[in-house]
Amino acid sequence: MDLDNLDETLTGSELTGQDVLVAAILVVIGFFLGWLIRRWSRRLLKRFDAQSEPLIAFAVRVAQILVVAVFVGWALTTLGADIGWLTLMVAVAVFIAVLAARPIVEGLGAAAALTTRAAFSVGDEIAVDDTVGEVIDITSRTTVIRMRDGRNVHIPNVEMLDKTVTVYTAGEERRSAVEVIIEFGTDLDHARSVIRAQLADAAGITRLGSIRSKVVASGVELSIRFWHAPGIQEGNDARDAAIPVILGALSEAGVGIAPPADIAIVDHHQPSAP
Repeated sequence: MDLDNLDETLTGSELTGQDVLVAAILVVIGFFLGWLIRRWSRRLLKRFDAQSEPLIAFAVRVAQILVVAVFVGWALTTLGADIGWLTLMVAVAVFIAVLAARPIVEGLGAAAALTTRAAFSVGDEIAVDDTVGEVIDITSRTTVIRMRDGRNVHIPNVEMLDKTVTVYTAGEERRSAVEVIIEFGTDLDHARSVIRAQLADAAGITRLGSIRSKVVASGVELSIRFWHAPGIQEGNDARDAAIPVILGALSEAGVGIAPPADIAIVDHHQPSAP
């Protein structure tokens, strides 16, 4: 192919130096405007909170792509290309914007649902699957949970909407229980009374609940229920304080603790009898 006629082959008309210059200027203007938009957005982002930042950043990116696409298409038209080039550039820019928008829009929608509904908020202590800790942030993409060992777990907001979330700090108090198995034949009323008398002054327990009983294989199981502050640490402290008090009260009252029924001693090396 004759290189001298290449411009006519591609555009259908002969190009002049002025056409090329104008097209180059249009491309430079497009990229310059895209740069200005980016610079302006950095100042704008400082005025908004972290929740709105990803949405604004995405809108700025879309604006940059569209501006560059329009000026590149305009430059191609100046070079004699069919107007379809401009339409194609805009269509490609919109397609890229739609692909980029999907995860951002889903994340923002999930974040909005998490922050507006009353299920939990920043500062609550929750459990999600095997993750238990305090909610320290709900960003546009993830819910950040600080676990008891100091690790931060980031769970995508889209997944949080499908999870079963246990909120420990939903109320002013939370109930816990300690189960202990006592021997058959124990006076249950007496066992309950001594436990209540000793447990009433245990540290961290705000009030006593019921003491339920049921028969198990090795004895009678008592479920001693009590209320405490809703936090996870407060619950652990209350249980730690309750266990020695309960065992001490039963020991002083002469109530025997039954051994677990699922423990057996097996010695496979013991010689068989002659």
